Amino acid sequence: MLYEEIRKELLQTVRHLYAKEMIPLNSGNVSVRASAEHFLITPRGIPYEQMAADDLVVINNNGEVIEGSHKPSSETPMHLAVYGNMAKAAAVVHTHSPHALAFAVAGRSIPIICTEGLVVRGPVPVAEYACPGTDAQGRVAVCAMQGPPLVTGTLLQNHGVLTYGANLSEAYATACRIEIAARVYLLALQIGTPQVLTSQQLDEIKTLYASLK
Repeated sequence: MLYEEIRKELLQTVRHLYAKEMIPLNSGNVSVRASAEHFLITPRGIPYEQMAADDLVVINNNGEVIEGSHKPSSETPMHLAVYGNMAKAAAVVHTHSPHALAFAVAGRSIPIICTEGLVVRGPVPVAEYACPGTDAQGRVAVCAMQGPPLVTGTLLQNHGVLTYGANLSEAYATACRIEIAARVYLLALQIGTPQVLTSQQLDEIKTLYASLK
């Protein structure tokens, strides 16, 4: 079986997302670059609580199955679009996390209102609507993330959340922080007018964080 260690890491990421109710039932999908030409991606239609490492599918740059007994995720075209257009993408996470999905349904972006938003590098945009599972979904998602500003995650209108990172940990963390930011923003809207962090405040936070590295 190809890429055994990467399979374990991908499956662990899937289980974490499932436990957080960010990919309920068998919604959402996750992938990771395994080599220059190969990617591992979650299979289509298998409930996450039943998924095993050998259920994961190895595909190439064209979405063709290299190894696996299942069909790859129906969102394979979107994942490949990210890998093909976002230079630092080595892992992709697509969730249906409820609070962020609510903003995606409303067609409303999430501004930076707390430090969780910093990981995306800007307000979380909303990609134009495109039919799930199509090349068009990948194109509009990439367009939204290319900005300006260049960001590492986007809301997919009426669909969910898409993030990428230099590794699975980054893509996973970004998806989690978008959901946290969405929940906080939704709660703040119910209380009053959320105070969006200013450019000066964001620069101050970034400078401080950089000095702590």
